[in-house]
Amino acid sequence: MSTSNDNDLPRSGNNSAASGTSGPSIAFIVLAVVVALAVIFFLQNSEPVFIDFWVFEKKTTIRWSILMSVLLGVLLDRIFTIAWRRRKKNKAKNEQNN
Repeated sequence: MSTSNDNDLPRSGNNSAASGTSGPSIAFIVLAVVVALAVIFFLQNSEPVFIDFWVFEKKTTIRWSILMSVLLGVLLDRIFTIAWRRRKKNKAKNEQNN
């Protein structure tokens, strides 16, 4: 029977990574859950629909129409946000010059 030295045993204590955390952050876990739910939602909505928009008509699935709506919304948000900031910046610059 051999006896082990205390230096040979694994130590419980600070086993943190170099970043100072011992695992994934809460934000990362929440993001992963949201992404997983979005993928499931996307894959489950495969029913065909007809989209009639001004001058064109298109047969597609619900998933693609929802995805295109979200992307169009994000694009419009970015355009208006950039325009709003630019307008605000120009207004501040004009007030500073007067």
